[in-house]
Amino acid sequence: MAKIFLTGITGLVGSSFVTGLLKERDDIEIVALTRASAVKTAAERVDEVIREQCELDGYQELADKFMDSISVIAGDIAEIDPKAIAEMPEVSGVDTVFHCAADVNLGKDPGGKTFRINYHGTENIVELSKLLKIKELHYVCTAYIAGKLHGRAMEDNPIDSGFFNPYEESKYKAEMLVRNAGIPFSIYRPSIIIGRRKDGKIRRALAFYRILEFMAKLKKHTCSKTNQDPTGYVDLNLHFSAANSPYLYFVPIDYIQEAIVELFQSPVCGKAFHITGDSPISTQQILDAMNEVLKINNVTLGAENHDPTKDEKLLTRFLGDLMPYFSSNIIFDQSNVREVAGDKILDWAIGKKGLLAMTKTYYRDFFPNVEWLQQITAD
Repeated sequence: MAKIFLTGITGLVGSSFVTGLLKERDDIEIVALTRASAVKTAAERVDEVIREQCELDGYQELADKFMDSISVIAGDIAEIDPKAIAEMPEVSGVDTVFHCAADVNLGKDPGGKTFRINYHGTENIVELSKLLKIKELHYVCTAYIAGKLHGRAMEDNPIDSGFFNPYEESKYKAEMLVRNAGIPFSIYRPSIIIGRRKDGKIRRALAFYRILEFMAKLKKHTCSKTNQDPTGYVDLNLHFSAANSPYLYFVPIDYIQEAIVELFQSPVCGKAFHITGDSPISTQQILDAMNEVLKINNVTLGAENHDPTKDEKLLTRFLGDLMPYFSSNIIFDQSNVREVAGDKILDWAIGKKGLLAMTKTYYRDFFPNVEWLQQITAD
């Protein structure tokens, strides 16, 4: 029986990894460190998330079995006392640590919360790993520790190319902690997470989905001002100040689950893996899909607009932290993924069909009471 100490089980990557692994393995026991919320205990949060993930995965009948393999310790990675955790009977026999918990705020970090959770939290997990004398340390980082790099980002030997935000910097420095801990490790670096390949469904909509939410609200606001029907085509006259990059790595959550579960079960050999897929899409393709689904016209892309409209100022205010990713010129190398998991695991592409499905599914699932959105995404 293998025993894993795991952080981040309530997140998108953590929950999908746990259900994917437990689906394949009956010899796994998981000890999950999780925060309580204002209204739910840590154990209640884990139970709710695992059941939601099982439903999404299509095997809700296994939820009880999975929960029997999971025990929960309440705590915050940035505030725990590693020595106290190491002495708990729940962690006796732990031989592997899977550290996935993180703060994914892409904006400014004036209070230092992002750095505290991502860097100091990882310091605590590394110390705990040493106290437990574990055999393997697995860390979920981000592909965007590549920061301001232009060109090919290799999986091994990452370099500091400067960063767009504290999130990227904190994750880069946390990866360095893992690399220098003296413990055999594997590192997984997802990119921009979206819904699964077959239909675009996702348990929680983060990051990129903020753009879809903003554009739907902007269309509704425009229609209200101009007395137009939101189910028809509407001119927004909106400019995105971003280059048309051909290197946007949208990565479906089911691929993340498949890839990390497989790589986790491979021998640990001090490698990092870009969990990004190898079929990037372009910024223009994303805008085209959004325009088609939302039925909007005159949304352009290009050089910075030095005379922005009121709506464009709102776009910058609410979505400005995402714009560097839509102008990215980073190519994520896949050598380690191919070496360990083979070429077949990368044999997929999102394409126009996938973008349209993802966009429609988001509006259907997350705005069920917005009638006009339900109408235009019904086909």
